[in-house]
Amino acid sequence: MKKQEKKVYKEAEGEIKAEVSSLEALSIAIYNEQSAFDFYTKLSNTIKNPSGKEKFKFLASDEKRHRELLEKHYTKISGEKRFPFDPNKVKEIRVEIRDNTTAYEALDIGIKAEKEAYEFYNRSAESSKDREAKKMFLMLASEEDKHYNVLMAEKQALIDQFYWFGLDTPGIMED
Repeated sequence: MKKQEKKVYKEAEGEIKAEVSSLEALSIAIYNEQSAFDFYTKLSNTIKNPSGKEKFKFLASDEKRHRELLEKHYTKISGEKRFPFDPNKVKEIRVEIRDNTTAYEALDIGIKAEKEAYEFYNRSAESSKDREAKKMFLMLASEEDKHYNVLMAEKQALIDQFYWFGLDTPGIMED
């Protein structure tokens, strides 16, 4: 039996300083969303399980959409300046993954990533003194919480359990 090759990706890290401006907050969020897009794209290209591959392609497209929305908002609040994207500032997310990862394992990876993103944006909102930046981070935390709930629902469906939630109700990660 051939040994499966493992690919490793490092998890994203970072903290937001209390004095961050709205534009700085957007910049950090844009790079985080690009990092997530790259992560999910790599995972969808690595695993062979068709269901898991599709889950990661969906998540990648959603993260790309988030980045595009954030860049539009950046342009709007910066006086119509385009976001100065620098690919060297994108952090690589690392997680151990095999090409035979199952849909269940793929969902677990996505759930962990979305929970970490939620916690990052929530901490950032708490530490930010800029009202608009705080609002942006809370909105992003809410988006990541929705992703988390969707992935949890899919995971529970795989094991024949129900996981009830509404997109307009408090998420599982809220106190």
